[in-house]
Parts: sequence; structure tokens; C-alpha cells
Amino acid sequence: MRRELLGRWILPIRIVPLVLGFGYVLLLHGELSPKPDDWTAALCSLALISIQGRWPLPATLLQSVLVAGFSSAELGQGVATMASLFALGELSWRRGGWQMWVGAAAVLAASISRHTIQGGLASELFAAIVTTSLPVLLGMHLRSVQEVAWQAKELSASEAQAARAEERTAIARELHDLVAHHVASMVLRIGVARHVLKTDPKVAEILDEVHKSGTAAMTDLKTLVSVLRSSEPLEATDLLNSLDAAVERVAAAGPEVRAEIDPKVGDVDAVVRLAVLRVVQEGLTNVLKHAGPQAKVSLRITREDHAVDVLLRDDAPNPPHAAEPGHGLIGMRERVELVGGKLVTGPVGTGWRVHAWLPA
Repeated sequence: MRRELLGRWILPIRIVPLVLGFGYVLLLHGELSPKPDDWTAALCSLALISIQGRWPLPATLLQSVLVAGFSSAELGQGVATMASLFALGELSWRRGGWQMWVGAAAVLAASISRHTIQGGLASELFAAIVTTSLPVLLGMHLRSVQEVAWQAKELSASEAQAARAEERTAIARELHDLVAHHVASMVLRIGVARHVLKTDPKVAEILDEVHKSGTAAMTDLKTLVSVLRSSEPLEATDLLNSLDAAVERVAAAGPEVRAEIDPKVGDVDAVVRLAVLRVVQEGLTNVLKHAGPQAKVSLRITREDHAVDVLLRDDAPNPPHAAEPGHGLIGMRERVELVGGKLVTGPVGTGWRVHAWLPA
């Protein structure tokens, strides 16, 4: 979203013609007594100042009409003249092009009409042209400065995006060349061991589970490398099936898992679906790593009005000693905060709790 150059200062600047106009009235109060027409012109100018931000051309044209129409109200006409010049300056800054020239012509015509009606000289007409040109030039200058500022900001954002893309490509290359190579080697060796070692059924079962986990890890690595190398948005995640698969993998390793998953969580957008999945996967992985296969795990995922609530708790018979947060928890927190959510983790009883709230 482009922010305007003057930003929060635009409202005080609009008050300037009002202050100058009423100052003009007060300074000449001793020589000229304000008439009802003077106050009418001044109040109408004030009303037009309040709309010139949204409709600068109509406001400028109407200010010009006040200048030409209140020829008998010298004080009110002076206030309208100042307001019309400020309106023309804002029109030149905000719009430019034909609208600026139409507004400038109207202000100049009203100013010339004012001098002609009052019997002004040629020097006064020249002064009217110069006075009308000043807000036009100032508005054009502000417009060009604003365009330069916008272009510099967009260039900076483009360079930052290119740097991130280069970094993502480098990470993807390292994952593909190093991590994926080692994981593939492990999966291959486990596959060989499954066919060679046919002694204990429990050993065979464990090797099968390790082989499935390794194959799933290879699939995830390929997906991650594709995402890192691609600038396209993430594809939609089949959240419900992925959550069931994550729960089954952990349950097969030993822990007793009781899962309650609201089917409505599958309807959230792709980014939130991916965040929910990664939170659950990391939380369950931490259960296996720290609580062990004897742990009891409860997982509850609910879809409320405009949020997804994820609560993961484990109860370990031999709770581990408290440790410093690892990269998994840090990455989990960053992912949740990236979508505007909140994450609370910490010990509870003899286990650990992960509670995530994500807007949906």
C-alpha cells in the first residue's frame, strides 16, 4: 500500500487557508466590517476544505465559483481566494494531468474576474497568473518527490525479495545435495536390512516403520526443495489426512495418542492449514524425542468462529529435565506468529503442553 508523502501532516496543512482567511478578516476588521455575505463565503470555503482530500477537482472548482460569485463580499472573497489556491495545490499534488489544468484554469479565471470587476490594472492580472502558477508548481514538485519515494521503496522491496529468493535457492541446493543424499542412503540401507534380517518379527516391524518414516522424510524434503525454489504460492494441504498420518506414525512408535480433530479445520486457507500441520508434527516429534514411547498424548484441534485452536499435551511416566528451547520450538513459534497467531509452550504436571491459536 502506497503512503502519501505528507501523511499525517495533510490535515494540519488544510487548516492553513482557514487560519489565513480568518486572520485576513480580523486584520481588516477595523477598515471593513464583515457582512453576512463575507461569513457565508468563509463558511462555504471551510466546508469545501473538508472534502478536497477525496474530491480535489470539484472542491477547487467550487472554491473558484465562490471567488467569482461573491464579488461584493471583499472579505469573504479574500478567504475564498486563499482557500482556492490551497485547493489547487492539493489537486496538482494528488491528481495531475487534465484535472490539474482544468482546476488551474478555473482558479485563474476566477482571479482575473475578481480583478476585472474591481477595476484592477494589468499588473494585478499578471500577479493573478503568477499567484495561480505557484500552487501548481508546488503540487507538481510534491507529486514528483512522492513518485521518487514510491519508486525507491518498490525498488528496495524488489531487491529484498530477490535476496530472499537467492537465499531460498541456496538452502534448497544444500538440502538436495547433502540432507536428501544422506536420507536416501539411510532409506536404501534400511530397505536392504528388511530383506536380510528376517529373525525377530518385532525387529522387522520396527525396520518397516523406520523405512516408512524415511520414505516420508524423502517426500517431505522433495516438497520442501520445490517450495524453496519456486516463487509460486504454496499448494493446498490435505490437512485432515496429513494429521491422521502424523498421529498414526507416532502411535506406531509406542505412545498412546488420543486425537480429537474437528473436520471443519480442513476448510481454512492453505497457509493456516500448513501452519497447523507443522505445529502438530513438531509437537508429536518432540513427544517421541523427550517423553519416550511410554507417554500418553492427547491432541485436540477445534475450529471456532474465526480461529483454529490446537492443544497438544503429553503425560510422561519419567518426565525429562527442562531444556533450552530447540530450533523446532523456535520454528514452530515463528510459523504461528507469521499467520498472526499465538503459541504457548511449557511444562504441565509430568508432561509438556503445546497450545497454538491461529486466525482462520
